[in-house]
Amino acid sequence: MASSSSYDAASLFRVKDLVAVITGGGSGLGAVTAHALVANGAKAVYILGRRKEALISTREKSTKPHVVHPIVCDVTSKEGLAAAVDRIRSEIGYIDVLFANSGINIAGTGSIDGNDDVKTIQNRMWEPNMEDFTSNLHVNVTGAYYTAVAFLDLLDQGNKRAVVPEKSQIVFTSSGASFSRMPYSGFAYSASKAAVTHMTKQLSTTLAPHKIRVNAIAPGFFASEMTRDQPFMKTAGDPREEGALDSKMVPLGRIGTEEDYADPQ
Repeated sequence: MASSSSYDAASLFRVKDLVAVITGGGSGLGAVTAHALVANGAKAVYILGRRKEALISTREKSTKPHVVHPIVCDVTSKEGLAAAVDRIRSEIGYIDVLFANSGINIAGTGSIDGNDDVKTIQNRMWEPNMEDFTSNLHVNVTGAYYTAVAFLDLLDQGNKRAVVPEKSQIVFTSSGASFSRMPYSGFAYSASKAAVTHMTKQLSTTLAPHKIRVNAIAPGFFASEMTRDQPFMKTAGDPREEGALDSKMVPLGRIGTEEDYADPQ
């Protein structure tokens, strides 16, 4: 039987000495992930994103800036991903965990009430242009897929070096929207995250023989640059306060906080 110390949260959810890569690490939940890893003893955290200033800001806000390494990278570019991989390979040679977190939502259809007449519903759903609709899929699905593929060898090297006891893993950022029947976040975004959830299942099976774990997290509503224009952020009061949101949307009645997201329990 395991000793009582084996059930200690710090042991169960340890990240000490991990080498991590986080796409979309310059803002939102990616930045929260970076700060949580650094605060709990990660060895190196590489944050990738398109905006250099956002990446630098995340590093400067860290309790240990020397642990955070910004890399400008567009996940929809094979060349950009390959360049990021080459840099990390030359600097450290392996990684233990990849957070495929980059995502966008630029084709939200706003609030759709099923009780509206069909013409009203049609007009609202017709409004987003196809290019914006497709961009959600390109970044959220295609970008996530190629991010995972790009880092497979470094994840394999992490297993072979076994610097930490945990096996290498990929963590995709999906969304609660991938399971919801209500299009609170728009049809394009929700569909893209449903695709990420299913891709996680397939990759987990594909990579299991190589001891590379693949999982997804499905956050609900959080404050971020991506969600600031969403209807749930425009409540009369602070959306972080219980009761600010309809409990039919969020049982707790509020959006999540950074601590909610970072807490492994």
